Amino acid sequence: MIKEYWEWFVIVLFFLIVIIRIKVRGFFWKARNGAELTLRQFFKSWGKGIEGITPLQQSKSQMVGTWIVITGIIAGIMINILTRIENQWYWITIVLLGSLIISSISMIGLYQKYKIQKRVEQTMKELDGKENE
Repeated sequence: MIKEYWEWFVIVLFFLIVIIRIKVRGFFWKARNGAELTLRQFFKSWGKGIEGITPLQQSKSQMVGTWIVITGIIAGIMINILTRIENQWYWITIVLLGSLIISSISMIGLYQKYKIQKRVEQTMKELDGKENE
């Protein structure tokens, strides 16, 4: 019961800090150029930045995220195997092993997609370079 109150306290405290920061400063975020942005302006500029992501950048970020997931799955398997609890949940290890297989296959597909997109981008740059000559 105390744990539930503690979690809610942290959540409410976070939102109070954000609200107070906006009220006192008048802005929420600072841009790279030093401009003061409100929360609405920040999300507007963030959305524009997200729209400008190339497929190659998207594939690369998906690969990084998949590596993080695979690392978490491996850590979960190791922790589950290393902790010798009397009523150990072997089904968790089975589920994690299945997730590891699926994530690994996904990673292989993402890597192949990344390599193809990188080759296409290099070819396009070479063609642009030949056209400019």
